[in-house]
Amino acid sequence: MDANVTTNNPSETTANAVDVNWVWLEVRKRVFIKLPFSLGVSEAMEQIVPIVLDGDIFVCGMPPEKFPLSGLLNADAVRNTIENILRTAAKRPIHFEVIEGTTLVDWQEIKERREKARDAMVAMAEKRVEEHHFEDVIIQIIAELRKRVTSTPDRVLPQVRARLLLAVLPSLADAEDMLFRGEETHEARRTMARALERVSTFLEVPPYVLALEVERYRANYSMPVEPLLERREPEEDV
Repeated sequence: MDANVTTNNPSETTANAVDVNWVWLEVRKRVFIKLPFSLGVSEAMEQIVPIVLDGDIFVCGMPPEKFPLSGLLNADAVRNTIENILRTAAKRPIHFEVIEGTTLVDWQEIKERREKARDAMVAMAEKRVEEHHFEDVIIQIIAELRKRVTSTPDRVLPQVRARLLLAVLPSLADAEDMLFRGEETHEARRTMARALERVSTFLEVPPYVLALEVERYRANYSMPVEPLLERREPEEDV
């Protein structure tokens, strides 16, 4: 068991462990010294089962059928009073938490669910950051292509427009390779579609024509990223 965890199970306590049942009895004695008496709060406190002191969290539980009463203990005035009593006794900040359930197993399951939810949120945030980065790169590519197209003399002539179309294909193919390097997603496809639509307006060609030429270029000339990054020594003639 974690050295920072103290439970209400006598078989799991040590000489230096805190008896969480005793702690809760002391909290109950002192709450209404600090607060006006409330029958509802008193009844809610009677239903509390102290479970564990987990680090700086004093975890208590209620049976599922009584858990709605926990709202009375989570009211700001009551919670602050309980946490002040715990902080005075422990000489450090202690967070008071009431869970649905009355065992250490219930608390462990709640912690595991929270950890999974936190990991999922972090993954989503990282994905958003990556997508925003791709958007920024695409915007920069579009700006550079626009400058190239608009600064080309006689760009309205069909042969000049054709050469411009061929000239922008490598940049658009690289952008598509970057977006689809991992799993191809709906958002990545939408981002690439917006880029093709913007560039097609500069070239005055239908977006699907530009998309077709990009796909042809990728099929004929694009190479996987890894071989391009590898530095190979020239083979010696035998």
